[in-house]
Amino acid sequence: MRIDYTPDSRRDIDPGWAQAWQAGRVDLAALTATDLRYGFFEYPVTLTIEDHAFLSTSHVPLIDIMFSLGNSLQNLHKHGSAQIDFTENTYVISLELAGNQVQFTSTRGVLAPAPSCSLDAYTSEVRSFISNGLEYLEAQYPTLAQNPAMSELRALAGL
Repeated sequence: MRIDYTPDSRRDIDPGWAQAWQAGRVDLAALTATDLRYGFFEYPVTLTIEDHAFLSTSHVPLIDIMFSLGNSLQNLHKHGSAQIDFTENTYVISLELAGNQVQFTSTRGVLAPAPSCSLDAYTSEVRSFISNGLEYLEAQYPTLAQNPAMSELRALAGL
């Protein structure tokens, strides 16, 4: 299992925010989680399970995918199932716990057998992805570390 992203500074800001960003009127510490999830840091993200690419360098908002992965981790541990969904489209990746294995299916077709990985591997990879994403974003934009959404992400991932 592998989850990764590639930073792309040209996609740090949604065009709808561009003027305010350039004028210095955007305070990353004060933006809502919703604003951060939908308007910033749209990077290529890959999600591969058993050589099946559920995401293959799809441009998604990094903070949004981190929240979705963090929530999926919480739901897997509490309910045995979860979903990874995306704000920009209707694509959904469903996760189902079968013993100690997490099985993955998606709205883009059924694979038989469903790709899977251990719950421990999924937990470790999600935590690493979120930790690395937060570290990168906060190094690039230090005021972002003051945003409550970053603490919320850490809590979701158990960091």
